[in-house]
Amino acid sequence: MTDQTELPRRISGMTRGSNRGRLVEVLRRHGPLPRVELARSTGLSFPAVSGLTSRLIAEELLCETETAPPPWSDDPDDEDPDGLNGRRRGRPAVLLTLNPKFGRVIAVSLRMNLIETLIADFSGFSLAQSRLEIATRALDAGALCDLVITQINAMLAATATPHHRLLGIGIALQGIVDADTGRHLWSPVLSVTDIDLAKPVREAFGTEVVMANDAVAVALALAAAEPSLAQGLMATILIGHGVGMGVVVDGEARLGAGAGSEIGHTKLGSNGPQCRCGQRGCIEAHLADYALYRDARTFLDLPPAASQQPSEAQMTLLHERARSGDPRLEHVFQQAGRALAEAVAATISVLRPHHVVLAGRGLQAFDMMRHAYEERLEQAVLPWLLKSTTIHLRPSDSAAIVDGMMQRTLRVVDRNHMETTE
Repeated sequence: MTDQTELPRRISGMTRGSNRGRLVEVLRRHGPLPRVELARSTGLSFPAVSGLTSRLIAEELLCETETAPPPWSDDPDDEDPDGLNGRRRGRPAVLLTLNPKFGRVIAVSLRMNLIETLIADFSGFSLAQSRLEIATRALDAGALCDLVITQINAMLAATATPHHRLLGIGIALQGIVDADTGRHLWSPVLSVTDIDLAKPVREAFGTEVVMANDAVAVALALAAAEPSLAQGLMATILIGHGVGMGVVVDGEARLGAGAGSEIGHTKLGSNGPQCRCGQRGCIEAHLADYALYRDARTFLDLPPAASQQPSEAQMTLLHERARSGDPRLEHVFQQAGRALAEAVAATISVLRPHHVVLAGRGLQAFDMMRHAYEERLEQAVLPWLLKSTTIHLRPSDSAAIVDGMMQRTLRVVDRNHMETTE
């Protein structure tokens, strides 16, 4: 399994829409660039790029930044007679970048007993972040909406951001989210279901509200960080508090109502262990943090977990105990490895993705799952199907959720401001 690391020179299906949008998408992905490189990356002519960027600068979406030393040049007629690595000679290029002063975006991640909030400028640079620990399952619908609004207001106050400069808000939740309607349907982190969270937040701030499953947010963060993963169909299986999947096509969430999949609630058996969803035998009931900790407490003297969700410190302790050679714990993690293999096998067999990315804090224990995982995966997937998919390990932390939600929200904001036709 080999990861490609070379940045694509041209964008493909990721940049549908206007030529304005293509320019902004390239800058969003690659950072400041000279006009000549924007022309190469978008396939537009240099005169077209010059005209479009002039208008975007006038609208304050773009701005010029410091000049770049060679090899870049803003003169399309400069040649490279020496042929050295494709470099051009000529005057240093003026770089174009997304204007950070155009506005600001907020991302919120709602997880078990934790609300994390991040505010960034239009260029994606983080300005402030907060973490609030609270018993999330004690919140009713009204309290939840009020709390999210309060956290957003706190970010605006901390950065002296007036409401009219807020371009969009993104909210990521674990569980079933209808991204099209903005409704949260079910989540293990809450005791209430079928909540319209987007509408009250939208009314409070008068701006776009984007909802997504947390696994989708992580998938988008990974695609933004590694452009090679953004080529074709990528399925990210997020392992930690639960087990979810986010599907990204050409760097964007495109499939279904939010591109989220409850892969963790695929059944391995009708008489298996109890899952938080109320049913039995789910993949999550063998693989998620709470399941591992619950099973370990049947034979180890471990402190109880708050809301049945072990803390990071409790999971670290469990991993240390497992690595000490306790055969009972080894069996628990081998079962988890086989459950993970079933999730990967189902994903490959149904979706035939170009990439499967295993992500999340749950991968910190992958060394104890690896043998059982690899053995079961070889048995569960047709060999030619398995060879057609590259599997990547990315043991990301929780920050990837809010970072990915920020990426998702910025793209929606971009599209909203790119609707003007040339």
